[in-house]
Amino acid sequence: MLILTRKPEQGIVIDGTIRVRILAVDGDRVKIGIEAPANVGVLREELAEQVAGANREAAEGAQSGQGRHLSRRLQGLEDAAGGASDGTPDSGPPRRRAAR
Repeated sequence: MLILTRKPEQGIVIDGTIRVRILAVDGDRVKIGIEAPANVGVLREELAEQVAGANREAAEGAQSGQGRHLSRRLQGLEDAAGGASDGTPDSGPPRRRAAR
């Protein structure tokens, strides 16, 4: 794990395409901004863990014939998180494209 110290308005660049910027620090809370290409999924860690757990349950349930029930449960998690309904990671709100 790489550990860095950053101040508000400073950031880091990952692989030349992903920018992470510290927007504000308020007590023990840090507000960050992430700019990433549309094909890169960005998901809060706790939500990623829930989805991974639901995926494991769905895989196990499919083997025992309960796949449809768990698939609906996974769909509910993605809907609650604002994720895509097609199973792709949530990359945040839709990005606007510049008019041509």
